[in-house]
Amino acid sequence: MAVNEKSPKLVEHNERHNDSFADHVNVTAIEATTIADDAIQATYPLWSLSMLRLYSCLLIGYFCATMNGFDGSVMGGINAMASYQKFFNMVSASSSTGLIFAIYNIGAACAVPFVGPVNDYWGRRAGMFTGSLIVILGTVITAAAKNHNMFMGGRFVLGFGVCFANVSGPVYVGEMAHPAWRGPLSGIYNCFWYIGSILAAWVVYAARNKPNGWRIPLFCQLIASGLIALFVWFLPESPRWLVSHGRNESARAVLARYHGEGDPEHPIVKLQMAEMEYQISTTASDKKWWDYRELWKTRAQRHRLIPVLTMAVFGQWSGNSVTSYYLPVMLENAGITSQQKKLLLNGINAPLCFVAAMTGAMLLDKAGRRPLLMSSLMACICCFAILTPVSKLAKESPDNSTAANSSIAFIYLFGIIFSFAWTPLSPMYVVECLDTATRAKGKSLAQFFTACASAIIQYSSGPAFQHIMYYFYIVFIGWDILELTVIYFFWPETKGRTLEELDEVFQAQNPVKMSLQPKNLQTVLNTLHVEVKSGAV
Repeated sequence: MAVNEKSPKLVEHNERHNDSFADHVNVTAIEATTIADDAIQATYPLWSLSMLRLYSCLLIGYFCATMNGFDGSVMGGINAMASYQKFFNMVSASSSTGLIFAIYNIGAACAVPFVGPVNDYWGRRAGMFTGSLIVILGTVITAAAKNHNMFMGGRFVLGFGVCFANVSGPVYVGEMAHPAWRGPLSGIYNCFWYIGSILAAWVVYAARNKPNGWRIPLFCQLIASGLIALFVWFLPESPRWLVSHGRNESARAVLARYHGEGDPEHPIVKLQMAEMEYQISTTASDKKWWDYRELWKTRAQRHRLIPVLTMAVFGQWSGNSVTSYYLPVMLENAGITSQQKKLLLNGINAPLCFVAAMTGAMLLDKAGRRPLLMSSLMACICCFAILTPVSKLAKESPDNSTAANSSIAFIYLFGIIFSFAWTPLSPMYVVECLDTATRAKGKSLAQFFTACASAIIQYSSGPAFQHIMYYFYIVFIGWDILELTVIYFFWPETKGRTLEELDEVFQAQNPVKMSLQPKNLQTVLNTLHVEVKSGAV
């Protein structure tokens, strides 16, 4: 097969609009082939000056995950503190406890209509800055709470702010990450959830015996949010956002500095600019804050939306939310009743999961997204199948140390297995499945589904543990089997392609089948809309 050497013909992209694309220079088929070949043959060192600059930018984005991770662990930790329970007259597992956990996600759900427009109109940095300021306000309210209602109000404000961070952070990281290393660099984002979790767990442990010690870890939520607010405006804006607003030369400068060793003619800069100029529209629905129709109006966009929304739910209902918020309660079901021992085991869990998540992130581009997710789910099912009977035995026989230790081991093993695949992929896969025009709104919608799913599981888990205890694990066995089926049939593989090249996958009649075919020159030509004549010489 040879390519036709005439100038390429632009076609309607994604069957979805006739609007204008960013200003671009037409490339011939031979030029497109040269760009693709040069990009494939170029080397991309991990420790060059450009990459070090890039890492410093991504670090601020990673702190958005740290904010969320801190809350995920701090509430599970202080929920086991006697000073907290006494001050608010609470118990570890009840509907009131579930409501305090869930109000955070209700706040996040209420923020969804505002998050997409802020990111689309003012940029990804503005989204991170807005979120960090709101989190600072929520932190002050919760940490200084005088009564239950004030605490609940602060939790709502925290959730509202974290929603901005949970959308803007991963979108910024995914759009800024070097395409040769997008898997690990994007996967590391959610690994920083455990940095917040580790900090929270050990601050809780250190403050466990202090009067009003529960306030100390809550004030520590100011650390990550403060760093984001201080440094976010020193970051470059996402090049894809710049192209979508017609600022192509600014985008080229960003790519040259952070991907191309300062050279605007670097092959990876030329490839990305060519693909972005052809794929990103300057008049798409991201310029209309009220218009979400582009998320589902075409078959290709519906192919994108299925994994986006199911990932949002699956990332909360696979059993992980229970271990994040109710680990001390799970330990009680395993026969561990000492406050010190529960908090110590809670503190050990996060570092183990962090190591597992970082290991998984490093393997994303080698193993692929689908194999990691499906193998992790199968192992999680096995963990719950074993955890149910051994927890029952440990609870009914407090003197049976073997059963108690086995329960603890499988609780930890579940966390490690889940973190290995799902922690690095949960936000990253959603970002990859969306195009630039719908990425902020789509991630916001996914965040709404995540918040709703998380609120439901957190609110229901308290009464479930209170009444059916370890039998609650059986629910997750059946649900995880359903998740496996959905992933196998509907979630395409995203490794090995730039964000723009994934359009070819979702345009296909069977995206999963297309995604399992390796990227080749035709992928680049299709992305650049270069006409190809079969058999042409």
